[in-house]
Amino acid sequence: MIEAIITDLDGTILPRGGNISLENLDAFRMAGEKGCLRIIATGRSLYAARKALSPDFPIDYLVFSSGAGILDWPRQELLFSRHLNTRATREIADYLWNYNINFTIQREIPDNHLFYYTDLYPVQEDYKRRIETYQPFGTPIYSPQEIEGEATQFVLILDAGQLRLWEEIRQALSAYSVVRSTSPIDNKAIWLEIFSPGINKGNTCRSLLQQQGISLSQTAGIGNDYNDIDFLDICAEAYLVENAPYRLKPYYKSVASDRNNGFKEFIQRTLL
Repeated sequence: MIEAIITDLDGTILPRGGNISLENLDAFRMAGEKGCLRIIATGRSLYAARKALSPDFPIDYLVFSSGAGILDWPRQELLFSRHLNTRATREIADYLWNYNINFTIQREIPDNHLFYYTDLYPVQEDYKRRIETYQPFGTPIYSPQEIEGEATQFVLILDAGQLRLWEEIRQALSAYSVVRSTSPIDNKAIWLEIFSPGINKGNTCRSLLQQQGISLSQTAGIGNDYNDIDFLDICAEAYLVENAPYRLKPYYKSVASDRNNGFKEFIQRTLL
C-alpha cells in the first residue's frame, strides 16, 4: 500500500507557461483524504516555489532547491537546510573561473533567490533570461574573493555543444553533489548545479520519509527530468510524464504529459 507520494513541480504538475490544473489539484486532495503523505520535490528556490504554490496548496512537505531545504508546507516552517561553507564556495568558484562559461551562486536558504553572478564571457541565451528574470536579486562579481558567506548552490547553464563539460566537472568536483537538469525556461539548455555533498532530491526525500516512519517500499514518485532520477529510484513505483526526455523513458512507467493531467493518472494508478 502506498503511504507517500513524491512529485516534481515544473514540467510534471506545472506545465511551462500554464497552471496546475483543477484535476491535478483534486488528485492531491484525494491523496490526502486517503492518508497519503504528499511531497513536492523541486529544483526551485523557496521564493520561486511560493510563486507557483499558494499557502493552502494541498501538500505536506516541500523539498526545494533539489534537496537543499525542506519546508513543512501547512506550517510554512523550515525544517532543514544545507549549505556550502564560504571556503568551499570560493574553491568551487576558483575552479569554475577557468572555464569559458558564466555561473550564478545562490545565497543561503531561505533567501537563496539572492545570488552572485558572473558575466565574464559571451552570455548564453538561457543564462541571460535567468539573470534578467531575477535581476533585482543579483549581484555581479569579478573575482571569487568578492564572495561572502555560505551558498546553497552554483548554477551553470550549458548548451548542447558543452555537454562534455557535465562529466568533466562532475568528476573534478566529485567531493560535492553535481546535479543535471533541463532548463525550466526554454526546456532545452542543460543546467548543471553544484551542492553540498550528498544533496539531491532522493537523499533528502529518503531522510524525510524515515523521519515520518514510512518505508521506501510504500512510496510512489513521478517526475519529468534528470534531476528527478534520485527520488524516482528510491520509490517502489516510479513514473515519468509523457513529456520527459526520451532517454529516460525505458527505465520508468509512463503516464500522460504535464498538460494532460499525467499526475492525476499517476494518483489513480498508484492509490486506487
